[in-house]
Amino acid sequence: AAPRSRPFVVKLSLLVKMADQALVVDHGDGDIAGFVITVPPGAEYDSSRYRWFEDTLEDDYVYLDRIVVSEDHRREGVASKLYEEIEADLPIALEVYETNDVSLAFHESRGFEEVGSLDHNGKTNLMLVREPEADEAAA
Repeated sequence: AAPRSRPFVVKLSLLVKMADQALVVDHGDGDIAGFVITVPPGAEYDSSRYRWFEDTLEDDYVYLDRIVVSEDHRREGVASKLYEEIEADLPIALEVYETNDVSLAFHESRGFEEVGSLDHNGKTNLMLVREPEADEAAA
């Protein structure tokens, strides 16, 4: 294994422990197509992007920390399935690099709107929020 893989696994393991959702899409054959991890408000999470939302949003929300889709399963609706599972009665907050046009277009199509920006490690993150649909919030 690569020298950086062990610290990454430990960090990801700690993230999953503090997550309020860690969902996986598989095809029943052990082949993981993708996963998503969300973090609730008030978590002790050392992330400048998470802290930005904590300092900016007044109401409860769901922070989407990461979504990963296997290269073998891209363009198969995996990301849409994962988002459908987490889109509920709370706003969803996430960030996308301003240069990631594909991701920005995907999130815009799902109703995410830019609410600010944050420079992090020499890159500009666009801070996006998707408010729940009125009919979903009433359910």
